[in-house]
Amino acid sequence: MTGVGEIIHKAKSGRLILRIYEQTTIRTGDTIIDSQGNKIGNINELIGSVNSPYASVIMLKDNFKIKSGEKVFKFINKNAKKYFSKGFKKSFKKQKRRRQM
Repeated sequence: MTGVGEIIHKAKSGRLILRIYEQTTIRTGDTIIDSQGNKIGNINELIGSVNSPYASVIMLKDNFKIKSGEKVFKFINKNAKKYFSKGFKKSFKKQKRRRQM
């Protein structure tokens, strides 16, 4: 687990707003967990300046009890593939339309 930031509040839209620590590498789509290891949600967007960033998190469950000031962590999946395999190409095939009679 890597410490990411702390919870500020829950927005009216239902998203959770986090204050991100300095020198933290985080991207959209990363999963956020609490100190007990329960998954909170996924980062939707990063807000603010580079010096003091904030993150908007879409929560997985609505019944999560929000504690302002609680530290949150980044979930790291050990089984995820880090790199794409070489030679990966997308093939775009044109679909042929059938003649209608």
